[in-house]
Amino acid sequence: MTKEFYTKPDDALRRRKLIEYKKTYIDVYFPENKNVKILDLGCGPGLFLEACKNSGYCNCEGVEMLDKLVDYARNEIKLSNIKKADVFDYLKIAEQPTYDIVAAFNLLEHIKKEKVGELLDLIFRNLKNGGLFLAEVPNADSSLGIHTFYSDITHEFAYTGGLMKKMLGLSGFSDISVLPNRVRKNPFIRLAQKILAKAVGFDDKIMFSGNIICIARKKN
Repeated sequence: MTKEFYTKPDDALRRRKLIEYKKTYIDVYFPENKNVKILDLGCGPGLFLEACKNSGYCNCEGVEMLDKLVDYARNEIKLSNIKKADVFDYLKIAEQPTYDIVAAFNLLEHIKKEKVGELLDLIFRNLKNGGLFLAEVPNADSSLGIHTFYSDITHEFAYTGGLMKKMLGLSGFSDISVLPNRVRKNPFIRLAQKILAKAVGFDDKIMFSGNIICIARKKN
């Protein structure tokens, strides 16, 4: 089923994700040094790596299991360093520590919950001291996040912000932040969201975000 479930991105999605990745991650968290080593786990069609490449970061590699997404990244985006592999196997044989930045966008929710801690441990071990980990997962603190979770039959689990902080901390990460991935700009919608969130005691931005972004570091 997994092979049939995922399709190649259309041009509109590709343009939107390139802008989103640059504004949300690269412009905010990436160092000026363009030679840092970047790994994207479950890289899909390679859009995050394309955004990195467009910003001058070329020491990048990706890992993906689906043939058609690997082929898209290699042939359409011209990314040469894309490996078809299981992320656990790939991290276990990598020379440790290797990477300055590891990304796992929309990956953890596909992993059996009993295995997520192991994956986070492997990511931590493969990061250099001071290295950055970026993740995005369905937001279990939000009804929109529950919709996101159940919109994909291959999803195994959704995550609250508190749970992600706990799990990342157990794997050794520090400087952990959990943020909404997208906030509506319409002022009338935002006012309604704030009123509703206040009534139930939630953070309004998190409450109305389908996914949450997790930022963490391996302390020097």
